[in-house]
Amino acid sequence: MLKFTLYSKPNCPLCDKAKAALHEFRRECVFDLDVVDIESDVQLFEKYKHDIPVLLTNGAEAARHFIGVEKLRVLVRRLSDIRA
Repeated sequence: MLKFTLYSKPNCPLCDKAKAALHEFRRECVFDLDVVDIESDVQLFEKYKHDIPVLLTNGAEAARHFIGVEKLRVLVRRLSDIRA
């Protein structure tokens, strides 16, 4: 199954938009989602503090900053092509 991990933090408008896009995309695609607050981990905070939201797909970085439904569709298509 497809798994997304979203690195985000509270009070982040881009993170909120990414979460909304992922919620909307669930109507089209089944996937697991973990949302990780980078403020809960010093190393993650240092690595991503200026780059959130960051989306991982099956453990690999797939997108940063703006993450919308169309970008999610493209990511899933690319993953499908790789698996084929």
